[in-house]
Amino acid sequence: MLGITIGTGEYYSRLAKLAARAVEEKTGIRTMVLGDEHFAASGLPAPHYLKLRLFDFTEDDFVMYFDADMVCLNSFNPKQFARKDAVVAVAESARFLHVRTAQDWGIPLNEYFNAGLLILHRQCHRDWLRETERFVETDTKFAEYDPYDQAALNITRHRLGLKLELLDRRYNWIGYGGSRLSHQVPVFLAHGLHPENKFANVDFFEGRYKPPFNWHIKIKEEAMDQLKGRTLQLKTQTKNAAMRVQLNRDGTIGPPHFPGFAQYWFVHDRHGVPALALCSEAQIVQEFKQAHTGRWQSVQRLESATA
Repeated sequence: MLGITIGTGEYYSRLAKLAARAVEEKTGIRTMVLGDEHFAASGLPAPHYLKLRLFDFTEDDFVMYFDADMVCLNSFNPKQFARKDAVVAVAESARFLHVRTAQDWGIPLNEYFNAGLLILHRQCHRDWLRETERFVETDTKFAEYDPYDQAALNITRHRLGLKLELLDRRYNWIGYGGSRLSHQVPVFLAHGLHPENKFANVDFFEGRYKPPFNWHIKIKEEAMDQLKGRTLQLKTQTKNAAMRVQLNRDGTIGPPHFPGFAQYWFVHDRHGVPALALCSEAQIVQEFKQAHTGRWQSVQRLESATA
């Protein structure tokens, strides 16, 4: 397996090299940065379309593509997720633009993925990438719709009927650093460290910035496996109030989503007791512990952090 990212221009070239180094250190796989020379020789209209020619730059059967603005924070083995017959990615957030794109092109919302992390196989996916390139070049509707590759990849995958396997949010956490609340977020790959500072990733790599989060959280994987695919009844802090929440196998919630805009879930250790955390893109919204009755009861609603 080879890890590939794209970095053209002075800033993104520097960012991509730092991101690739972190991926090598945390995953043990080799990496490659597609830079200005690759883009100049490609004849493509924009650097991000180099993603559609990944297998032209390597003889490896498996490729893990990752965006240059991703930061690998914890060690993991991407080879364990590789599939010969499936596009491996993370579900996109349910923002208006993504919902509209899925609806306009007839894609089930729960199959719309973020293209910032992709694990692909040459035999199964090289032709798909090339078909996506042709689609971008020739489809007149798309030409007026979206200048980037993510929507196109989703459209063509759906049209071709390619299998999709979704990883949980920890492998492509979007919106990391977007909240001022006191919280903890367990992350393997963060898609950006600060929503208002594009230099935060470089500052982090070079020791000038540390996000106000504790990402070194021990996930209770066995407890998560027992809850995946289940619908739970959760008791909130409001007296006698309860709700039913669907815990999807890829770490997403619903539909419907939990009030407070929670979209993802995980189980971790909280003072020696398993805690079910429901979180938005940037923060834990609420946590629950399991009562003797089997019902999960709220134990914490996070407050604003104090200086």
